[in-house]
Amino acid sequence: MKTTIPDFDQPVNRQSTDAAKYDARKSVFGSDTVQPLWVADMDLPVPPFLQDALIKRIQHPCYGYTMQSRALKESIQWWMREEHGCRTSAETILFSPSVVTSMCNSISTCTGEGEGVALFSPVYERFYSSILNQKRKVINIPLCLDNGRYTIDLAAFEQACRAGKVKMVLFCNPQNPSGRVWSVEELSELVRICREYEVFLFGDEIHSDIIYPPNTHTSILDIDGAEKWTILAHSIGKTFNCSGLQPSFVLITDQRLRRRFRTQTNQTHTGDINLLAKIAIQALFSEEGQQYKKALIHYLMGNRDFLVERLTPLHQLSMMPPESTFLAWIDFRETGLAHDVIRKKLVEQAGLGLSDGLAYGPAGEGWFRLNFALARTELAKAVEKLEATFG
Repeated sequence: MKTTIPDFDQPVNRQSTDAAKYDARKSVFGSDTVQPLWVADMDLPVPPFLQDALIKRIQHPCYGYTMQSRALKESIQWWMREEHGCRTSAETILFSPSVVTSMCNSISTCTGEGEGVALFSPVYERFYSSILNQKRKVINIPLCLDNGRYTIDLAAFEQACRAGKVKMVLFCNPQNPSGRVWSVEELSELVRICREYEVFLFGDEIHSDIIYPPNTHTSILDIDGAEKWTILAHSIGKTFNCSGLQPSFVLITDQRLRRRFRTQTNQTHTGDINLLAKIAIQALFSEEGQQYKKALIHYLMGNRDFLVERLTPLHQLSMMPPESTFLAWIDFRETGLAHDVIRKKLVEQAGLGLSDGLAYGPAGEGWFRLNFALARTELAKAVEKLEATFG
């Protein structure tokens, strides 16, 4: 079945839709006119067949409680097998309103108050807050910057585990904010350390469907020995721009760990998703969804390459070309300016609202994250502003 691909070149007007990226600008940047390139959702349209599926269900006059149907789980099994080469059984699939919800429940499941939870920084800011809000200790292991590319300091991680400081690790696969796609070798060594020191692993794979050739994604559950210690979280939120539907799911292979996690979600009443999220997953995890994803990646790769081409001549800026995601991690340190001065110039002179690198930890000082999932004409406007301010 051939699906209709929306025109990604046509800008989308999200004003008056309560879009956080737009309506929170005043509180975040002090201005409601900056071009918003911060929140990690896309200013690109969803596929029409998804809208058709949602409209069809909405036309039914009842929106009561719904089951987690066999068809729903089969669609996830099909997608994980076809798109990720990851085979999973129906009983391993659990549901959650969001990946962050799953992360919080995983921390509660696997650790106690005061115990150490490791992360590799810079990393998505909710990793920090999820640990601290539950009164756990952050074990911050900075990533190594090697020729403009991040690598994991596995020796430092193993040392922390050997010292008994780490009960769990939160792992972004692929990485946010850099877009780094981890290799099988890196993942295998990470899993080896977790197994040897009995450390639980939470794998955030929400960005794993947007991978740019020749890179390939390897799910943490595909690594030998990961099953007993791993909780994997995924969602249609990023790939299909559906985060507002709260459409997330979790894969837990180990029966004992899965039972513990389900007990936790029963206590917090967070083990299900809403009616429209279920409809969306079944519609999108399909051959039509594959066609949309292919077209989307092609367009996003064009945006990424456009950014690289235009920003490379700017000697004050250095962009880490993402191997995945629709997020560009940009280094402003060569400007010689203090972090808060850079931020002020971005807002007041360039009129741009980028994600502040310090939100991702101390290693993010001098860095800012730019979301390039928007019509290329609109992206060009943002680039021109950067060129005029930092050229």
